[in-house]
Amino acid sequence: MKEKARMLPLVLGVLVPVALLAQATPMPAAFNVLTVYRETVKPGKSTAHDAHEVGWAGALAAAQNPTGFLAATAMTGPDENWYLAPYADWAAYEKARKADDGNAALKAIDTRYRAMEGDYLTDARLMVLTALKDLNYGPPADLATNRYFGVTRITVRPGHTAEYEESRRMVKAAHESAKLKDSYSIWRVAAGAPAGTYYQFVARKSLAELDETAAIHGAAYQAALGGPEGQKKLDAMLASAVISSQVDLFAFAPQQSIPPPEWVTADPGFWTRKPAVKKLQ
Repeated sequence: MKEKARMLPLVLGVLVPVALLAQATPMPAAFNVLTVYRETVKPGKSTAHDAHEVGWAGALAAAQNPTGFLAATAMTGPDENWYLAPYADWAAYEKARKADDGNAALKAIDTRYRAMEGDYLTDARLMVLTALKDLNYGPPADLATNRYFGVTRITVRPGHTAEYEESRRMVKAAHESAKLKDSYSIWRVAAGAPAGTYYQFVARKSLAELDETAAIHGAAYQAALGGPEGQKKLDAMLASAVISSQVDLFAFAPQQSIPPPEWVTADPGFWTRKPAVKKLQ
């Protein structure tokens, strides 16, 4: 965890008295900037690293950190932990960083725990993504009741971003016409990763939802897309614009997160912090 990279204007929902929750900053209604701190874990170090991160999050919560983040661990692909923090805009992100820099207690916690990160990680990267809301489909996810993310990383050829985004508009229009029940959000990398990198997030309550994917994108969707000719057009656009894409699954990690109180209220059994089992030496 890089504490400065995880300044989500959520609020403390764990390891603090209920009376303190009212002092925290509420989650912003609209997210336009998303920071993702991505850690790649050394082979054989996942268990120790997770315990380290649980302790770090607990220390921040105990220090009444006014900000928070959602942690998620990779179920497929590289052994990674992601820490996601949304902001209303860049100004809100800058304000949060300045507030963190001025908090001596939080800086001490950051220094103490970050010194051990080299024992567990082979790589760490902070990415800043910006929302492409005109490409999203469906209502915002109720993250308090979700447990997983499907994350698709798309790398677009230089000079082909407009073509790729047009293909996403075609997909969205077909979803709207067919009134499909799935939903997703699209983000573009603004900093911290190669230009032309996009991410699609799909929040899921259960992995069983994946069993419905083929049916959801069946005959009605194909017809809305324009039938075989529409699919052929979409395939050609993607072949021209996209270098590669990869889909991975992530599980929410509540003990490594600092969620807002409304999440804890919605599902205390999942989001409430458990008693610590290991202390930093």
